[in-house]
Amino acid sequence: MIRQRWLWLGLLSVAAAAWSHAQDPDESFGQRLYGPEIWRLPPVNDFSALTPSGGPDIAFQAPTALVVPHYEMLPAPRPEAAPSTGEVPAAPSDVPVGEERFNVKPERKKLWSGSFDLGLDGSEGNTETFNFRFGVHTRRKTECNVLTLGLDYNKQASKTVSTEDRLYFDGRYEQLLGSSRWSTFFHETIEYDQFQPFDVRDTSDIGVGYRIIDREDTTFIGRLGGGFSHEYGGPENGRYVPEAVFGLQVERQLNKRQKFIGTMEYAPDVTRFARYRLRTQAAWEVLLDEDRNLNLRMGILERYNSVPNGARPNDLDYAMMLMWKF
Repeated sequence: MIRQRWLWLGLLSVAAAAWSHAQDPDESFGQRLYGPEIWRLPPVNDFSALTPSGGPDIAFQAPTALVVPHYEMLPAPRPEAAPSTGEVPAAPSDVPVGEERFNVKPERKKLWSGSFDLGLDGSEGNTETFNFRFGVHTRRKTECNVLTLGLDYNKQASKTVSTEDRLYFDGRYEQLLGSSRWSTFFHETIEYDQFQPFDVRDTSDIGVGYRIIDREDTTFIGRLGGGFSHEYGGPENGRYVPEAVFGLQVERQLNKRQKFIGTMEYAPDVTRFARYRLRTQAAWEVLLDEDRNLNLRMGILERYNSVPNGARPNDLDYAMMLMWKF
């Protein structure tokens, strides 16, 4: 009986060992069961987390492997070679030029313009003559107003005897009315003439103007107003004559080098329309040197006074002068 009992126990032990080997092919069950270690360390090549030992009947799912980020150092950008032809590389299209380092100041519009006129001729010997003409004209234009100033002086002599000595000033202030073609103006003239019955005559008038044609190459203005004229010396000394004023002004840029200018002003006495003054002027300018703004000016001026007071009613001046514009 005792031998049979030990025999059965031995067979059961062998069967249990075979069964455990079939369920644990890595042969670690016996070590986990009888060994002092409770946890099994994974092989070197196995990166799964440690799995607790719970026996052959307990299944454990290992957590996902830990992903370690991989960092690479990017290569440093190589500097671009400077252009060999002296060209400056263009700035990126989304970055305006000049805004990153400094602000570009807007270009200021030119307000003042003008010219100097000069004419000189003479002779010596059997005939002694001297003729001198000088003029300066300035113009200031803004979006709101236009200011024009002009000064002309003529001097002629024959054998040291003066035949002409005349100074004429003309100033006009014109107030623009926004985008309208209408404008208002104030006009003043001062005239000195040695060979007129008066010593000095000044006129003042105000009124409205209308730009009949207003293009870049052509300007045609009509004016209507009223004022007075006043003479110092002569038969009309100290008398203020009320006058109406009708005027026309045209400027035409014929081409890049030629320009035509014309003005007409009619001023009748409002108490007696038979008494009037008429002033007509025309000039043709030709550009000679574009770099130096040197021009040739040929002009004609006709002045008529219906009440000459002993002098001739008509004076006609014509001249050819060099003009420097600025």
